[in-house]
Amino acid sequence: MDNFPVDIVYLWCDSSDKDWLEKKNQELAKYGKNLDNDSTGECRFLDNDELKYSLRSLEKYASWIRNIYIVTASQIPSWLDVTNSRIKIVNHDQILPKDVLPTFNSVAIETALHRIPDLAEHFLYANDDMFFGANVDKNFFFSVDGRPIFRFSKRKIINKKYRHLYGYTIARAYNLVKNKFGDTTPYFPHHNIDAYRKSDIEKCYEEFVEDFELTSRQKFREKDCIQRAIFGYYSIANGLGIGKVVNDFSTVIKSKLKNVILDSKLIELTASKLKNIGRTPYLFCFNDSLKTTDEDRIIMSEYLQKEFPNPSEFEKKSDEKSQVLVCYHKEFDYIENEICNPIQVGAGILDVDLGILKDNTGDNISDKNKNYCELTAHYWLWKNSTADYVGLMHYRRLFDLGDKNIRWYNGFPDNIADVLGLSELKLNSIMKNCDVIVPMKRVVQQSSTIYTYYNKRHYISDLDRTLEIINVKYPKYYDTAIDVLKNSNEMYLYNMFISSKEFMDNYSSWLFDILFTLEKEIQADVENRDVFQQRVYGFLSERLFTVYVEYCKKQGLRVKEVPVAYCEMNKKRYDVFQFRTKMYRILTKVGIRRPHWREQYGV
Repeated sequence: MDNFPVDIVYLWCDSSDKDWLEKKNQELAKYGKNLDNDSTGECRFLDNDELKYSLRSLEKYASWIRNIYIVTASQIPSWLDVTNSRIKIVNHDQILPKDVLPTFNSVAIETALHRIPDLAEHFLYANDDMFFGANVDKNFFFSVDGRPIFRFSKRKIINKKYRHLYGYTIARAYNLVKNKFGDTTPYFPHHNIDAYRKSDIEKCYEEFVEDFELTSRQKFREKDCIQRAIFGYYSIANGLGIGKVVNDFSTVIKSKLKNVILDSKLIELTASKLKNIGRTPYLFCFNDSLKTTDEDRIIMSEYLQKEFPNPSEFEKKSDEKSQVLVCYHKEFDYIENEICNPIQVGAGILDVDLGILKDNTGDNISDKNKNYCELTAHYWLWKNSTADYVGLMHYRRLFDLGDKNIRWYNGFPDNIADVLGLSELKLNSIMKNCDVIVPMKRVVQQSSTIYTYYNKRHYISDLDRTLEIINVKYPKYYDTAIDVLKNSNEMYLYNMFISSKEFMDNYSSWLFDILFTLEKEIQADVENRDVFQQRVYGFLSERLFTVYVEYCKKQGLRVKEVPVAYCEMNKKRYDVFQFRTKMYRILTKVGIRRPHWREQYGV
């Protein structure tokens, strides 16, 4: 009897899609009333590649599932291989009336699952944040005679008016069934992958057709919506399904003492919960909420990547890779791993051979290193790299992606890349939520503006001419340039960044066009300056990078600022820097001194 096919249905959307977001905002504007944050909050619609990892978990632990139906608003994940015969994309207009669309109410969509074309009689339903954590078979979800097994938490529905939208709609679904059919199980659903029969849903729909049709017309979740939990309550009340309470007190104790695997676990998406998951249950869900932060989501991505590292058959074949150059001009302990690539800068004009990648190969400006500094590596990366993510660091200055908040090192340890989170896994997790990684903005203490500070340290005529070039060649950037340079004393130092190759290509085209134009005009004068002032284009580019990023922020660029870890080999100088850092933190904390660095990273 248990040889019936079983399909699975997912709901999925991508809230970063501008067309989708515009439609959502248009519908919200029509409402004319406030809606529950639980209904409209961003966490309800964010895509953090959970579906990718859910499908990996399916392939690993439930490969017997026949077809995979993904219900969307005419959207398709960029990584999904739609040529795979088991993948079926279902648009909302295939299962819901056109006059109720567009909808941003998952509850409304769930009322129409039984209308999915060619869907098997027996099927599973999952949100994209639900996963298989251990091997399961059909009997985990269906009895021998084909009845679905509905799992419930130990939390009972009580006779009270729930204020939270989820609790309210669950209690409403329960009471609708209880009032019409008598007793049914009085527990909250486990909020995880569920089993259903299409024919049972059709019967339930007919019994409560007015409630279902009202729900389908709600663009967002509201209290009068009918929650899909009603399918379980209805099936149990009519002998069509089997109820099972999971994770009661005795089961949890057994799982800890006898190493019993839990049936199902709902995990709040916070860093502390993610770090203490324990043994993975058969089914688990990461519950994104209004309290969840981007940092929590990054930790979740890292966990999922470690748990399910291998691409599934449902993903497009990808050669995505990262290349972050670490600049060296002399022998040092090289930092090299899957993303960090040491490069010798000025290789075209130096006699020393460091035995690493050189910036004088391919299309390059290595001979300009004395004037362009690390920009010769930047130029090489722009012109010669085919990586998806690219970036630039220095041998004594490295991004801290691991939030260790250690500012100074008296020599980097051998495992510094691991300590600072400089790995493919960490980088990919961060880049899911941003477009460019930059150093924490530096507050220039010595002057009221970047412009006046440049005037103290360098030739102000160079910066003035740079502004004129921007006004002529890139006038839309000019107001931002004036604002950044003449009305602010904050900037991104060191010409360090990690970004998509697309961002770097666009920025580099803009940057080098400006610098090469300036170079033609002032280079003869630059040659007569001292060695320090000959580094003019490197100095200017730090200011220009800040201008470019601030302009792009206004266009929607997602920027993540992270601290920088420094290496000082001289022990006396290292001790001085450490002491100064501690003193600055104390003085800043008591308000005597302004911080060098913004936000949580101290001075």
